[in-house]
Amino acid sequence: MNSELFPSVMERFIRYGGSSKENPTILIMDNHESHLGSKTLNLAKDNGVIPVTHPPHCSHRLQPLDISVFAPFKANYNTAVVSWLLHDPGNPLSIYEIAACVGIAFERSMTPSNIKSGFKKAGI
Repeated sequence: MNSELFPSVMERFIRYGGSSKENPTILIMDNHESHLGSKTLNLAKDNGVIPVTHPPHCSHRLQPLDISVFAPFKANYNTAVVSWLLHDPGNPLSIYEIAACVGIAFERSMTPSNIKSGFKKAGI
């Protein structure tokens, strides 16, 4: 991403997010330099978008589910795929098998205890 491309992202956010001065919207994002260009910030201001940025190196505090849910989901999905491939060697993985592997990973990862532990680790 760069500051030449990001205004088009902001325009899309405004269009599909329904943001206006009468209906303002908060947009939370990191403070990458491409997000903070004058064209983007003026576009946001003119269309009721209130950009809120968080400082670098704090996503572990702001995104607790990345560690406690999504990382285990990825590992469980990979395990399910490897297991399927070992039991059906030579057969291609179809959309149906992918969905089954996602289902297995979801059940093992998206548990109340995993979700709670992410917030606990983040101190939220």
